[in-house]
Amino acid sequence: MTSHTRRHGGSLDHEEQIIIDIVEALAEADRLELEEVEYTLYEYINPTILSELAACNTGTWTFRFDVADHEVTVTSDGRLFVDGVLCRTDLALERQSSTCAYS
Repeated sequence: MTSHTRRHGGSLDHEEQIIIDIVEALAEADRLELEEVEYTLYEYINPTILSELAACNTGTWTFRFDVADHEVTVTSDGRLFVDGVLCRTDLALERQSSTCAYS
């Protein structure tokens, strides 16, 4: 994995940041550094879906998917769970007036 700039001082947009947050949470769940993770998110899900969800503001939603041996859950209120354990409460979800492609 390559280095990146964190949301709280960085230049990544909401769509990129949600992907990074998920990968970091998965690495933490496996007790690994990012560079030690032997799979990519792309092997399990099209990250474009995550980017589109990050920009979605249509109501309340929950999105679940499996990555390696983990179940990942992302909610519309910015929470991220890995295997049912709350990992983040501040996902970079952009609240704009556009509609969600998956609603």
